[in-house]
Amino acid sequence: MNAFAVICIRHGVFIGSTLIPVDHSAVVMSTAEGSKKPVTTFMVGFLGPLVAIVCILIAIFISPWFSWSDNALSDLGNYNNGIAAAVVFNVGLIVTAVLMLYFTVTLLRALKDWPTRIGLIILVVSLGFLASIGVLSENFGSLHFYVSAGFFLPFPFAMWIIAISWLRYRKLWWFCLVSFLLPFVSLYMWTSYFGGTLPWTGVAIPEIVTSVTAIGWIWVINLLHKWGLLKQITRQ
Repeated sequence: MNAFAVICIRHGVFIGSTLIPVDHSAVVMSTAEGSKKPVTTFMVGFLGPLVAIVCILIAIFISPWFSWSDNALSDLGNYNNGIAAAVVFNVGLIVTAVLMLYFTVTLLRALKDWPTRIGLIILVVSLGFLASIGVLSENFGSLHFYVSAGFFLPFPFAMWIIAISWLRYRKLWWFCLVSFLLPFVSLYMWTSYFGGTLPWTGVAIPEIVTSVTAIGWIWVINLLHKWGLLKQITRQ
């Protein structure tokens, strides 16, 4: 490497006979921040739901009375059924809601496609109700029912809106099909439960099925974004 190249690297870039200074620290910081943010968002979107899953499993483990066929998951958050389990369960839901709100809002800010943004705004509303479930436990009576319904009901509409919106992109047709059909699994579970055709009396199974389908759907969107397959709907 000659002396001219060394001067250019250390001090800046020559344009004609003029040396333009370059702030190397700013370049390094900008590159580092740009590379870390997608990774951080990806990890939050992946780990967020795991917090709730782990906390639910811990709450079940320390609650020998709990039955998948006879109880609701929210029974684990009832302080009258055990303070330790209730704290673990409710805190887990709140932490997951906060993490997923960060992930969803960050993704929203990166989007330029309004139909997709509308779908994710509905998801934000649902996540707000998820946090409310952890705050307004069964001990709050009917308030808990309303926030629980507010969490579960919006998910199908978020999935359907995004499914219809992404039909414009041929490479995402497979995900559109999944997004369109997935809510019907939950709808079948809930209509069968209220119709009395299921062999159990509790709502824990419909609740976990709805939650798992939603988690899987969010994880796939997270992966699509990470792999750069959503470039057509994100700001470059």
